[in-house]
Amino acid sequence: MECQITTKNLKINKNKSIGKVIIVVEGESEEFKIMKHIFTKILNYNYISIKRNKVIQNEFRSKVNPNSTVIVANTNSSNIKSILEDKDYKDKLYDLLKIDYEHSLKNIPIYIIWDRDYESNEEKNVQQALQTFKSSLDNDFDMNGILLLNYPCIESYKISNFDKQLYKKSFKCSQDAKELCKKEKYYINNISENSIINAVGNMHRSLKNMRILKYDPSDFFETNNIIFKYQSDKYKENMIPALSLLSIMLVDLGIIYEEEKK
Repeated sequence: MECQITTKNLKINKNKSIGKVIIVVEGESEEFKIMKHIFTKILNYNYISIKRNKVIQNEFRSKVNPNSTVIVANTNSSNIKSILEDKDYKDKLYDLLKIDYEHSLKNIPIYIIWDRDYESNEEKNVQQALQTFKSSLDNDFDMNGILLLNYPCIESYKISNFDKQLYKKSFKCSQDAKELCKKEKYYINNISENSIINAVGNMHRSLKNMRILKYDPSDFFETNNIIFKYQSDKYKENMIPALSLLSIMLVDLGIIYEEEKK
């Protein structure tokens, strides 16, 4: 379903039942903390993490939304090639779902949250990942999964919760975004219902800057490609427009939606 770019009438549905959802992240700490905070403290869903070289952790059992479970996992490397080549994390997910939930990955939405990281991830590898992971549920013959990039890093999502003018800003590198988070004291524990709606607003304003007026989160490749090319051109000018696409996941799941005017 196509979504219009809007910053008004955005609402959160805390009672949205999402079934089982898998999120694959790059990092070992920050991304896990953000996901756990959003999905347990704000949405009250079951939460499980599968970290590198660690056993499965059942970290939170919900009494409010017991039919919604979020599984967050990472691959063996932070290089984006790992989501194309790493079989280990896929095996872990298959085993978990088969043994604990008697499910396959076929009908489970998967979201892949990654930093653009121009220094570590070659452009050709990012393009291949964008081409491979186009939809959370249907990628033809490939594994489910939609690739959602942070430009330049996950800190852009943290900032987007609190700075309503982020869509106007650019960074030269990831370190700039991280230093801004520390300077302004943008803490994960302060992310709230209102702030994640603000993050969606920031994302939509950024997309408007790229002349993107609508998008389909269930088939995101075309929009993702426009964003990627725009960002690549700006990087040649020594700037990285601040943008996190993490919010696409919340829109795709129906957690954040536009309330129709009466």
